[in-house]
Amino acid sequence: MNDILTSVNLDSGTTIPYYVEDYPSVALTTSTGLVFVKKMDILYCLAENSYTNVYLKGGRKVTVSKHLKKVEQALPSNTFVRIHDSHLINLQHLVRYVNDNHSCVLMSNGEELSVSRNKRKEFLQRFVKI
Repeated sequence: MNDILTSVNLDSGTTIPYYVEDYPSVALTTSTGLVFVKKMDILYCLAENSYTNVYLKGGRKVTVSKHLKKVEQALPSNTFVRIHDSHLINLQHLVRYVNDNHSCVLMSNGEELSVSRNKRKEFLQRFVKI
């Protein structure tokens, strides 16, 4: 992910770089407008055809009219990781990884999400194991 999203032109004519990582919120595009949420409040995102369901703290869900890849590009790659073609998780809300009959993660809201075989190695390499 490119950390610089764009440049912002101020009313004074000054242009400053805008860093995605520095801004705590993200604007989610819905069918009725924009919903602003704190990145840290996003638990995980699930792809559903050409839409993405964004699951938030407190049980809220926002349906975004963008593919999961676009949502992934707008979020910091050091915090959000793709664990499946249709799953993007926030590592700050990861509680447990289970590797039994099928690999899955347990999120802070109690939801279990599958980790695909293709994504498992890259996912596990992000962690220091003791």
